[in-house]
Amino acid sequence: MKRFWRTIEVKVVLHMAVWALLALVGVAYYLFTDSSRAFVSLYTENCHSRMLINYEYTRRVLSDVYVQVTNNVYQIESTIDTPDDQLAQMKRIVQNGNRIHSCGMNFVRGYYPQKGDRYCPFAWRNPKNRNEIFTDEKGDHDFDYLQQRWFKAVVEGDTAEWSDPFYDGYDNTTALAAYMVPIHDRTGKAVAVLGADISLDWLSMKLAETDSTYNAQSRFISEVMGLKSESHIIDFDGKYITHHDREKMLAGNFYDYISRKDSKRKMLIERMKSRQKSSNESSESYLYRGEECYFFYTPLKYTNWMMVTVVPCRSIDMLGVQQCLRVLAIVALGFAVLLALTFYYVRRERYRAAKSRH
Repeated sequence: MKRFWRTIEVKVVLHMAVWALLALVGVAYYLFTDSSRAFVSLYTENCHSRMLINYEYTRRVLSDVYVQVTNNVYQIESTIDTPDDQLAQMKRIVQNGNRIHSCGMNFVRGYYPQKGDRYCPFAWRNPKNRNEIFTDEKGDHDFDYLQQRWFKAVVEGDTAEWSDPFYDGYDNTTALAAYMVPIHDRTGKAVAVLGADISLDWLSMKLAETDSTYNAQSRFISEVMGLKSESHIIDFDGKYITHHDREKMLAGNFYDYISRKDSKRKMLIERMKSRQKSSNESSESYLYRGEECYFFYTPLKYTNWMMVTVVPCRSIDMLGVQQCLRVLAIVALGFAVLLALTFYYVRRERYRAAKSRH
């Protein structure tokens, strides 16, 4: 055994192993200093891009509702004198809008005397069968929308807008938001509000699916360490428009979960309320529910909403560490293969030299 350790090939390999170990230490130092910061920057940019993907998807859905509503305004205003046709028009809007949960048109007081003071043709999807659409003529026996802020704002301001979130009046459990446009009579006066509703439960589910897909790519970090990213839509006052925990939707407030001990909290809230976009995410972190996190956010155009993605800093750091360890393992494997090949060739040449002398 002692003769083996004194062989030339072992001595060469041991000398090379010392230099390889020193080189490996140098590579590790470089990876966990300069390169780790580059990996963190890369992963934060990836998270920012994912937030923008959520943003674009949500904007596309909201835009589909906008297009479906505005495309029917001319037809409705052209037949404003035939109220009996309006239920069919509401049904058509719901039927053609895949993301539209319900649609209704609220008229000013007494516009059709035969229909009473309040009149609202309304259509909605059957929650148990989305292909089935119900219709109803709401009137004086239903809620008094005439005094509602949204009704006055659209009619008196003669402008379109997205409503504040609300619960479906039929089941009182489905969270909705409506895109509303004014409907005019033949003189050009705004006489009704046409609104199409989109399900916020459905939006919450789509954002949760995106988060789940992302977290599954780093399962050890998300499941074992419990470091999960989450995406929400909030209004500028911080109220959750969507949330994977249904109890917090339309009830919880995003700002309440940012630690009041965080000196940057006030400045962050001011930036978000002033409709600014996030920037330099990897250099700013906030204490969110007791965990240091990066925030990625941007306002949703034409709404009072904001898309927000929250990512624990440690999850980003761990992704950087994993990548560094992966590179370090490849380098170490390369050195091991080099040492094995060196041992093999030196030993072969030694045997050849010994044979040639005999």
